[in-house]
Amino acid sequence: MSPLLEQFILEGRDFLQGIGEKLMALEVTPDSDELMTELFRLVHTLKGNSGLFEFPEMTRVLHAGEDLMDAVRDRRVAYSQHLADRLLDAMDFVGLLLDEIENDGRIAARHAAPAAELAQSLRALLTSSPAAAESAAASPPAPPAPAAPAAPIDVSGGRMAEADQAARLAAWRQAAAGTPLFWIDYTPEDECFFKGEDPFNQVRQLPGLLWGKASARGPWPSLLEFDCYRCQLDFHMLAATDAATLEEYFRYTPEQVRIAPVEPLGLITLPAPDDDGTDAAAFALQATALLQDEGPAALAETTRKALANLRPGRLAAALEWLLALLEAPAPQGLQAVDRLLDALISGTGPDWRADAAPPATAAPAAPESAPALRPLSDDDRARIDDILDVQAEILALPDTGAWLAGRLRAVAHTLGACLSDLGEPRTQLDAALAEALASGSGRPLLIWLVAFRNPATAADPAGIQAAPPAAEPPVAAPAAADSPAPEARTGDGEVRFGRRAEDAQIGKVLKVDQAKVDRLMNLIGEMVVAKNSLPYLANRAENQFGVRELSRDIKAQYAVINRIAEEMQDAIMQVRMMPVSFVFQRFPRLVRDLSRKLGKEVDLVLEGEDTEADKNIVEALADPLIHIVRNSLDHGLEMPEAREAAGKPRAGRLLIRAAQESDRVQIEITDDGRGIDPEVIKRKAYERGIIDEGQLERISDQDAINLVFAAGFSTAESVSDLSGRGVGMDVVRNAIDKVGGGVELRSQAGKGTTLRLSLPLSMAVTNVMIVESDRQIFGVPMDTIVETVRLPRSTIRSIKRQKTTVLRGRIVPLVALNDLLAVAAEPVANADDELAALVVRVGGEQVGLLVDNFREVVDVILKPLPGELARLSCYAGTALLGDGSVLMVLNPRELF
Repeated sequence: MSPLLEQFILEGRDFLQGIGEKLMALEVTPDSDELMTELFRLVHTLKGNSGLFEFPEMTRVLHAGEDLMDAVRDRRVAYSQHLADRLLDAMDFVGLLLDEIENDGRIAARHAAPAAELAQSLRALLTSSPAAAESAAASPPAPPAPAAPAAPIDVSGGRMAEADQAARLAAWRQAAAGTPLFWIDYTPEDECFFKGEDPFNQVRQLPGLLWGKASARGPWPSLLEFDCYRCQLDFHMLAATDAATLEEYFRYTPEQVRIAPVEPLGLITLPAPDDDGTDAAAFALQATALLQDEGPAALAETTRKALANLRPGRLAAALEWLLALLEAPAPQGLQAVDRLLDALISGTGPDWRADAAPPATAAPAAPESAPALRPLSDDDRARIDDILDVQAEILALPDTGAWLAGRLRAVAHTLGACLSDLGEPRTQLDAALAEALASGSGRPLLIWLVAFRNPATAADPAGIQAAPPAAEPPVAAPAAADSPAPEARTGDGEVRFGRRAEDAQIGKVLKVDQAKVDRLMNLIGEMVVAKNSLPYLANRAENQFGVRELSRDIKAQYAVINRIAEEMQDAIMQVRMMPVSFVFQRFPRLVRDLSRKLGKEVDLVLEGEDTEADKNIVEALADPLIHIVRNSLDHGLEMPEAREAAGKPRAGRLLIRAAQESDRVQIEITDDGRGIDPEVIKRKAYERGIIDEGQLERISDQDAINLVFAAGFSTAESVSDLSGRGVGMDVVRNAIDKVGGGVELRSQAGKGTTLRLSLPLSMAVTNVMIVESDRQIFGVPMDTIVETVRLPRSTIRSIKRQKTTVLRGRIVPLVALNDLLAVAAEPVANADDELAALVVRVGGEQVGLLVDNFREVVDVILKPLPGELARLSCYAGTALLGDGSVLMVLNPRELF
């Protein structure tokens, strides 16, 4: 993938994010000119960028969206919820195409037809009345019906009957060989020539073309009225190729083409009965007997000899078909032979199926070219000035004579191209063209052109002479008050077209590939490991070699390197940090769509979107948060009527808040819905076998609420696309646990539910305490450690064979690390007969882990276990220590 394409994908995603945010904001403030202008700019820029590549499907949809937003910005179309739905659908489609480009480097041709349909649906909104738009917005649109596959075309009595016998026989043989047959109706746009299209050449180069015909769209006008600048022909073709090839071939004009499969048996047509009818019947009787007695091969040989001596007619046509059916029998070939012989005996045509010729396809309207803003050089403006002079001379010619309508359209297209380069709308030009065509005079266009180049003359159009105006630089018409000026004037009068305000800031932002940042992070991690070896070397120099001065120098140097390494680590971490808005930005659209689908009213409140965390942490948040929000909408918030009956506002409130506390990121999701009823949870858990009768009686309400994290637990009464499949909060907990986070659930029936997620700021460097057990060392993550204590043996008691102790008035169970790791050794006490206990927090409870001794706390780079060892969930991974030894890091959540 080229760097330019990578940059396009990266910027495209940013644009789509901005477009989605602006569309959601416009639903709250639909009259905001600033939002509308910014939205148009984003769509326009993304469309312009897509034009740099061969992505016609994406460009087509974005062009239609741009035209629609331009109409909304100019108040020609009212902004509505229905319009926002269509634009969001379009941006979703563009996002799908971006994903495909990123994965495959291209867009498959199969997207051409959906892109054309989507663009057509957007353009349909340009002509809809405000009343229709409000009606559509008032009622949620029904989900689109799946597109039915095109039915095979029967051409036995339709257009294919016009083809000669040889073409139809060739098509049959292609179908018999397994090649699909397709009928193509190609209706070029009236003004396709101005787009550089050549329909006739397009038809001639069609892959697998077997037969084709051009037909006039209507009666030919007289020579004086004939417009040579408009396409007057439609094309109808029969081709033997696969559907993917045809989709690829017509991917730039899918809206102008109808492609449908052809039923091979429908190719068989016979002339009306003539003087040879008796001979045909006699031959058919003999052929039937020969087929039954000697088989298809003998009948084929006899048919071949008879055909050599026949003159053209019904029998000759029938024998050609009969021979083709016998030589290349396709599926149902022999049945077709029997039907053909029966038709000859009866003197009728073979009734293969009901006659159904393909319907004519109406010519789609040509899309209007949107202005493409770009900086113009002095040479460019001089060329445009020359072009405008020539067009003025053409418009000044006498109005009588041939080619007038074509001349006016050609001038208008040329002027439209100039407007596109200048970044000017062509609305007034189109109005002048319509007036010129209606009056049969070029004067309206000439008046517009002179007024465009010199706005002062617009007040006195009667004074415009028929002579071409003097040459002068083109001056853009003044922009409307509610639309952005497409140009910026400097102090010296220089005009810079397409200059954006944010261009001045472009040098302050540098976009870097994530892989480069990750490599820097890995190098910093290796430096952290390397610096940890210095204290080891210092101790060795002093204790083993007795060089205390060298040891002191090494420790001093370690302090310097440690400071630099920590600052570098912090600097790289800041580069990797990203705001949680990366995830939060998805929720307005998600809440909007789901609430409408569920028939609920929801007010979404987002707080703390600027809170930052490591990129990996933020990305890991996406799926769990989406699942939690869907649960809140589906299970938590009530229907508006139920909320009113309970004395609540009709609209439920969903709050998502993020904040940083110490070295953790705290995220809360709170709703004011029905809450969680512990009794319902207990009953469901008992019915599903998650708890037994004893647990059902003694379990607390909070513990019952926490049962929603059990695997397979669901309270939904029915299965839907939102809930009820048993894949629920356990998935959320597992995802949060994988990144070293924790989940806390609080709920009150009838009042609402709060889910609190606690996550580390970063996963790059792990702070661990080294402990010793049975002459082995292990690492324990510091974020799970509550405290370290020395317990006299006298304070340890056994309750139901479980060792326990009391710490600060709380009973804490004790478990030996050796027992958990299946090591046959007892914990070793110190000289004072005290056992070392590491108190860790597991699932909201505190457990004492008995070890032999505590060691230092170090920063390590945690590496996952390779291969089959990765199945050992009791280990979080491995780390390399300063002396070169490998440290096994425990995962306390999986130990117990």
